[in-house]
Amino acid sequence: MSLETVYQHFYRVPRHSAELLSDRGGPFGFDIHAALAIDWLIERYRCDAIIETGCNRGDTTQFLAECYPHLPVLTCDILPEYTDYVRRRLGPFPNAVVEQCDSPLLLERIRGMFERPLFYLDAHWYEQWPLTRELAAIDRGVIVVDDFDIGHPRYGFDSYDGVACGPKILEPFADRFPFYYVNNPGAPWPLPCLQVDRLAGRAYLLAGLEPDYMRFNRWFARRQNPAG
Repeated sequence: MSLETVYQHFYRVPRHSAELLSDRGGPFGFDIHAALAIDWLIERYRCDAIIETGCNRGDTTQFLAECYPHLPVLTCDILPEYTDYVRRRLGPFPNAVVEQCDSPLLLERIRGMFERPLFYLDAHWYEQWPLTRELAAIDRGVIVVDDFDIGHPRYGFDSYDGVACGPKILEPFADRFPFYYVNNPGAPWPLPCLQVDRLAGRAYLLAGLEPDYMRFNRWFARRQNPAG
């Protein structure tokens, strides 16, 4: 996809989640650098599906469904008021499927269905924290973890019961993920990010895919798993 196509779709998606979220909604929390990174990953790894966990009101889901009409886009949430809303919103997009379920159950159900899926893990907002179960359920694909502690003061992250969504949660998976990547705040991005309320850190992992293309892109900073 071209840079201009990402730009046009990104800023035309209505921010239906604005009053609900601290980042005021929009695709990927209105961080176009996240959209550019994910577009690069989809193209470079020839991803054949996109799976999002935690759709909220569907700002990111609509962007993905619009930008990648040739790919199935699967999303879920545990709250029926969100999934019902997003189903109506995505009615014009036949490539989008919305499920009301616990996200690890969705990931287990689709395991083996795709060869090179991209997973955008954003289901860590409520009392239950499904992230470790999500990671355990994924055996193959490109994984993006939102709201991850990248160790930079400008980038926020989530915490649950005193545990940060950060490197420590990856320790039990050191055999599968001996290293990972985070978004690089100092990278030479081709477009400015207009998010001024809250920037989020992100972690990027590869499960069963080679080669390691991210090593050669300055948008990503390589980190060692603390338990590695």
